Order: sequence, then C-alpha cells, then structure tokens
Amino acid sequence: MERIIECGNIVFSYNGTDVLNGINFSISPGQMVGILGANGAGKSTLLKILSGLLQPNSGETLYRNKELSKLGRKELSKHLAYIPQNPVFAFPFTVTETVLMGRAPYIGRFEFEREGDIEIAGQAMETVGISHLKDRLISQVSAGERQLASLARALVQEPEIMILDEPATFLDVRHRTEIMKILLKLKEERGISIVSATHDIFAALYYFEEIKILKDGVIFAEGSTETVVTEENLSNAYGINVTVKKENGRVFVFPSD
Repeated sequence: MERIIECGNIVFSYNGTDVLNGINFSISPGQMVGILGANGAGKSTLLKILSGLLQPNSGETLYRNKELSKLGRKELSKHLAYIPQNPVFAFPFTVTETVLMGRAPYIGRFEFEREGDIEIAGQAMETVGISHLKDRLISQVSAGERQLASLARALVQEPEIMILDEPATFLDVRHRTEIMKILLKLKEERGISIVSATHDIFAALYYFEEIKILKDGVIFAEGSTETVVTEENLSNAYGINVTVKKENGRVFVFPSD
C-alpha cells in the first residue's frame, strides 16, 4: 500500500523523560485517521514529529520514502500542513491576509502575492465558509471563525496531508461540526489525507475511518473504529468506566458507574 508518511520505532524524550517509546505510524493517500488518548499520552508530540517540527531521539520519519529531516521546511510545506491546537495571531491582519500567509512556500523572498495566490485564498475561504469575513481583522472574529481561517490558511498550501492538533478545542457544537464536515469533504473530494488528535470520542466515531489510541507514549490499540473503540480500550486509555453499544452499524459510547 502506498504511504505518504511513515515512521518507524520513534522514541522521543523531554529532559530525559520518555514521551514516545517505539511508535510505528503510517498514513496512506486519502486516509482519515483519528488519534485518541488522555492528556499527556503523547498525541501532540507525535503530531509535531509527523509534521517535521520535532526530531525524534531515535527512529525515522519518512515522507514518500525521503527522510523528513532532509526536506527543507519550504518544500515540505507544499505537501504537508500542520494546524496547532491554539493558533496564535500576533498581529491585526485581515482574514484574507492571514489566509494568504499559507502561500508563503510558493512566493519568493522579495515577492508579493500574485493574482493566482489571491484567487486560491478566496477559494479556500469559500470552501470553509468564511468569505464574508475576508475584510475583518482576525483579532475581531470568534474563536471558531479563527480556527476556520487557520484551516483555510492550511488549505492554500495545497497539501496532500493535513495534520491537526485538537482542531475543535474550546469550540461550540456548531463550529466543531463545521470543521469536521469540512475535513471529511476535503478527504472525499480532494483526496487529502487527514490526521487529527482529538478528545471528542463521538466525532472520532462518526468521522474517522481509522483510530489509534495512545497511552503512556505507545500505541496500544489501532484499527477500524468498530474494532478499536471498545469498553476495554477506552477504559484503559482514559481511566474511566464506559459502556460501548453497537446498533445498526453505528457505535455509541456512554459513561458507566
């Protein structure tokens, strides 16, 4: 099977404390993978390694059989887009200007955006539903709208894979649903691979075709939603008792005593 990103036996430590220990992970074209796990399980660290933002202490991460560490950041950004958990917007740019920043890999050091770049940004804003905000300052829109702008900024990179760290954190139900629907649409209509860490078990059940569960820096369960989302696995991962029911091909999770 073709792989876009593949990592083998990844080990990573912070100040001598192991965060990831022996991780093997691969992503195929058009795949939508959800990463579950409690706080401190290593999800964010794994995503940063997959994105080339962190280098593992040992093991290797490959992008289409090339070592990620040997690819320049600009070149990698044409293929891979990373959206952090809490994107920071330090300056009062407009939404359009913020989205256009995603075109940086295609623009020379002393060049300005071309008409084609502006058109691509406009299409991305339309795709995520924020065209009406194009002239608003990014600091003056809601948290959900800023997250959609981050998604549009990633989209204009024209990536084949998007890596997202808790994309719907702190958002209301409407914006969480909007973001997940957009990601699914990008996967189905454009073939973009999606990898996302999430605490939202219900979104994971509904949108992701494959689930990986991290605990204490290792992947202890992975596979299809139906096979991975079990009472034993979720109770083990989160330290709580849950009940899992399967009806009409759907999986439902409930807290239990």
